[in-house]
This record gives sequence, C-alpha cells and structure tokens, in this order.
Amino acid sequence: MKNNLKKYQWLIFDADNTLFDYNQAEKKALLHTLNDFEIPYDEKTIIGIYHTINHKLWMDFEKGLVEFQEEIKYSRTEQLFRVLKVDRNITHFAEDYLYNLSQNDQLLDNAYAVIETLAKMHQMIIMTNGMTVVQKPRFSKSPLSKFFKHIVISEEIKHAKPSKEIFDYAFRLMRNPDKNTVAIIGDNLGSDIQGGINYEIDSIWYNPNKKKIQHNATYELHDLLDLIQ
Repeated sequence: MKNNLKKYQWLIFDADNTLFDYNQAEKKALLHTLNDFEIPYDEKTIIGIYHTINHKLWMDFEKGLVEFQEEIKYSRTEQLFRVLKVDRNITHFAEDYLYNLSQNDQLLDNAYAVIETLAKMHQMIIMTNGMTVVQKPRFSKSPLSKFFKHIVISEEIKHAKPSKEIFDYAFRLMRNPDKNTVAIIGDNLGSDIQGGINYEIDSIWYNPNKKKIQHNATYELHDLLDLIQ
C-alpha cells in the first residue's frame, strides 16, 4: 500500500471511524448525557438502540431523504425518547449531547503515527459530514490538527459527501490539482468511496472489520498502518 501512495500529492481523509474513534466518543457522550438528564436505561442495549436510530438518519441524509443536519439532531433524540418512554426537553438534550460529543476526541489505534508519517510525503485535508459544533472543537484540540492543511465540514458549506459540490470545494482549497494525484480514504462506502468514484479520483476503503462486501474502491485497507508499511 505504501508504494501505491507515492503518486498522490493530496490525501483526503474522512474523520469519524477513519481517524477518530467515533463509536467510543458516541458511547461516552450518550451515557454522560443520559445520566445528566436522569434518564434510566439498560446499559447492555442503549448504545445499539441509539446507533440504529442515528445511523439510519445519517444514511437518509446522504441519500438526500433528510435535507438538513439540524433535522438529524432533534429527530434522533425524539426517537430515542420514544423508545425509552421518557419525557424530557428534546432541544436541551440534543444540544448537551453534541457538546459532550465535541469533548471526546479519541483517535483510532495508530492514527497519529500514520498521519505523522504521511505528512512528510503528502498534503492532506479532512472532509467530514459531521456537524460543525462537534467537529471543530474535536479537531482543534486534536494532535492531528497540525498535519492537515484544511478541514472541510459539510454543514458549513451546505453540501455533503458524496456530492460533487463538496469535492469541488475541496479541490479549490487544494488549488485544483490533477485528479490523478488525489485519493480519498474513508470507512463509508456510500459517502467516501462513492463520492471519490463519482468525482473520478482514486479511493481507499478503510475496512478494519474485514466486511465481505462487493465494492469498487481502488484499494481496500484493513489496518491504518498498511498506509506506511
């Protein structure tokens, strides 16, 4: 994999579950917020319940079925309350949850070492569909921030992966390099990989769980360390 990267001047990285441990951050933020609001829950099932609700809303957003990220913020809280059969202020819970999420910036194993090494050979940006109120604080406090030229947040520019518009925006920031010298790396076949394919740049699917799924990514990656070894 390392030799295959040599031709790329720019690497576009997804953030959550590619570099940042979003699953761990989500769990900590959710349990913290539930406890703050004194909402009873079953610790064995609550994360799975919330993840199912949240994941479907984000998939609908990528497909254009949900128009605004603001809708995700409140809809997932409303649906969670309905399952838990509790009555709390939806707005306050949703905003507190996002704040707690923004304070969790755990990285995936080896992410720092990999990015530190790649920064010596490539220019890099982050492109994320995450919410600005979460991603900006997480990124600014992360030790990774010094290695990236730009962070592109879909909510700020009103376009999300896999749309052509978010890639157009990123390419303008990169001063419009040749597409053959750019690759996108991410864990999501829909937003990251399909976005790269649609934009006619190479794509690297990060698949740490070794899911057996048919895909059209240029490369498949099971361990971040394979990018530098």
